[in-house]
Amino acid sequence: MPTFPAASRANARRLIEALPRFLPQDDARRADAVQSALLDSGLLDSNDLGNSPAVAAATRDGLTSLAHLLDEDAPGHGAGQLLLLLLAERNAFTPHPAPDTLQRHARDAATALLHLALWHTDDLLRLLANALQVHAEEALNSSTERP
Repeated sequence: MPTFPAASRANARRLIEALPRFLPQDDARRADAVQSALLDSGLLDSNDLGNSPAVAAATRDGLTSLAHLLDEDAPGHGAGQLLLLLLAERNAFTPHPAPDTLQRHARDAATALLHLALWHTDDLLRLLANALQVHAEEALNSSTERP
């Protein structure tokens, strides 16, 4: 996983672009589509297909990248925004202000990643918490580094 938020945001953009707008309803085909998007984004290596720890790590890295992407418009708030968007979708409410296009795409990508993670980890909450922790550490490191 890149340690610089700019590289992480680029991964997130590639992930969003690689995900089909309408994911298959069949669980196995959906998982394949998300894994393919992880491959296309560079977050997953083709040697790691089927390796649950590697896929879980790529999923975590994807979530971290999405949080960095959301930081672009709201510096320091990307992780919280991602969590709010996921909770809003899960509980069927619309946050105020309503999510813009980028936020909706980030939410959809995060939801797809979490769905894939169901196949590769027993603890989705820990995976999400780890992604948000990595995001916080990377954001802090990038803000304290001198050019």
